[in-house]
Amino acid sequence: MKTIALKERTYELLEELKEKQKTTSYNELIMKLIQITQKTKPSLFGSLKGKTKSFTTRERKEIWSERL
Repeated sequence: MKTIALKERTYELLEELKEKQKTTSYNELIMKLIQITQKTKPSLFGSLKGKTKSFTTRERKEIWSERL
């Protein structure tokens, strides 16, 4: 975890935006802003974590054998 310095006005704007976007943390808000500005797919930010099931060992072997 890192700490960053902000001017008071920047902090106030972030606080307002955090409430409007209904985010629970500044980190979540900043990640959302990065996604918007870079048009990055949410899956690249771990948004699917916990929402998909893991592959079984057998499924992994089948996937890799098809690629070889």
